[in-house]
Amino acid sequence: MIELAAVLIIMFLFVFPLPALATSLGIFTTWGLYKKYESFNNQPTEGKKNLTLSMALSLANIVCSIILGVGLAFGVYYFIYDSFYLLTFNFLFCFAISLRWFDYTYNLYRHFIFKLKPFKTGTFAQSYFVVCKGFRGRDRGGFGPVYIDAGILGLENNKVVFKGVFREETFSPSNIIHVEKKSSEKIKILLKRKGVKDAELFLIILRDQFYPFKSRPDRDKIINHLSFGSKVSAVP
Repeated sequence: MIELAAVLIIMFLFVFPLPALATSLGIFTTWGLYKKYESFNNQPTEGKKNLTLSMALSLANIVCSIILGVGLAFGVYYFIYDSFYLLTFNFLFCFAISLRWFDYTYNLYRHFIFKLKPFKTGTFAQSYFVVCKGFRGRDRGGFGPVYIDAGILGLENNKVVFKGVFREETFSPSNIIHVEKKSSEKIKILLKRKGVKDAELFLIILRDQFYPFKSRPDRDKIINHLSFGSKVSAVP
């Protein structure tokens, strides 16, 4: 079904580019807003301010990407080739690249998080500024959000410790079931479930770089620190 849907979307993009594009953007926006609402609805009270800050800066990143996309697309349109379809393609291409590979607000986010809770980074031999997202299994299948926090991820002996604004988590070979590299800056960790309401799936997102793909060396250091006795799936 997924493959069929993808083929139909591609066909509609070629036959009816503007309606298909508008429909796709509408579906994507609706899904994104629903996920944000679900995260905010499940976020603990003490973490609401943290999540609101994260959402506001995510919106700022989108706005910056739109501005960059418009600027580059109009530059090509005005100086190189006068074509509406090329203008639209360039805008979408530049916007998507900017949104995925540029993090305009990473320093601002770190600054505000450290204002909410000052962290002593010297307590760890190596530490990274990260976002930690916790999920737990649903009765109807899949995983639902439990909380989103931000703070310091430190390497300590043979374990990794996350100290956030309102949560702390310890990841070690004794409680890890599976570790997976999701992308250049993301690590997925599946833990042994401690309680019914506790998170069991964690997504660690490194936020120390303007270019997320430059976080690969740090991601690999964390993975190597966690990989003793745990199952690791490697991706580029």
